[in-house]
Amino acid sequence: MLGLILGVFVILLGVKAFTPSGIPFTREKNLTGVTAKIIGGVCILLGVALFVEGVLSTLSVLNILGGR
Repeated sequence: MLGLILGVFVILLGVKAFTPSGIPFTREKNLTGVTAKIIGGVCILLGVALFVEGVLSTLSVLNILGGR
């Protein structure tokens, strides 16, 4: 379940990199441009991996509880 939640948040952070405001780095500074897009792409890939891991873990627990 934690993988699902973290995956969604990391994907949303990665998508934010492709907006004009960029990724928040500090309170006053945002990462923008090519650097933000590279980091955003990595965040999206990591988020998808976390999300898939969360789905597989949840299905595994449900399978055990279901008695199959």
